[in-house]
Amino acid sequence: MSRITLRDLRIGEIPHVVGTISSIDSLTDFAASQNDICDIVEVRLDEISRKSNWLVPCKTIESLGMPVILTIRLQSEGGKWTNSDESRMPLFEEALNDLSAVDVEFKSRLMPQVSKLAKSLQKTVVISFHDFLKTPSLDDLKKIAFEAASHGSIVKISTMVNSNEDVTTLQRLLEIDLKVPLCVIGMGSLATKTRIVFPSLGSCLTYGYLDIPSAPGQLPARTLVEQLRVLLPAYNQQFVIRKQILEYV
Repeated sequence: MSRITLRDLRIGEIPHVVGTISSIDSLTDFAASQNDICDIVEVRLDEISRKSNWLVPCKTIESLGMPVILTIRLQSEGGKWTNSDESRMPLFEEALNDLSAVDVEFKSRLMPQVSKLAKSLQKTVVISFHDFLKTPSLDDLKKIAFEAASHGSIVKISTMVNSNEDVTTLQRLLEIDLKVPLCVIGMGSLATKTRIVFPSLGSCLTYGYLDIPSAPGQLPARTLVEQLRVLLPAYNQQFVIRKQILEYV
């Protein structure tokens, strides 16, 4: 399995839980508390006003040893960013100067530019693909994943699951070797189990919410942590170590 390092976390060695934050109040509260709700924080700036003082609490979270992924999700990709794609670039630049990672969509015209900047700064870039209507064929998903892998540090594939066959398709996608860590998640009521089961099958990340769900079928981050601690002894061991470290920060 391919691996990268995100601060002190070895992504691809064992799965990690990403907790999504969608309001400035939740972000500020999280930064003020030392907690064990998740391993990585995703800040959804498309949900938070860009005029808010978002960077300060993000830097505080990083100073406590927890990586932050900045995501500015386009409306066409299920987010709330209604301005132009290109207008996000200064925010990506700001984040990459101070934070561990950013997430940019596979379909975005900015993707190559953001990827190049991230690599020059030795930061992590998640290249994400979403399909909110269906799960494409396995061949199509493989093509997307390999192309995304040529640009990103981590590839994230998230599709709508409408049948058990769709779950099987996503599970088979986890069998490929991309040379970079791969995150695969299903969306929708039929796919909730993928957020718990897929990490044990090779998905490097799983996403849960810290305040409000940011995707269909998403579970609380705390629930995912609790489930992975039971299912995966290696995850539980790292969780205990990280908790001890946070208690002394």
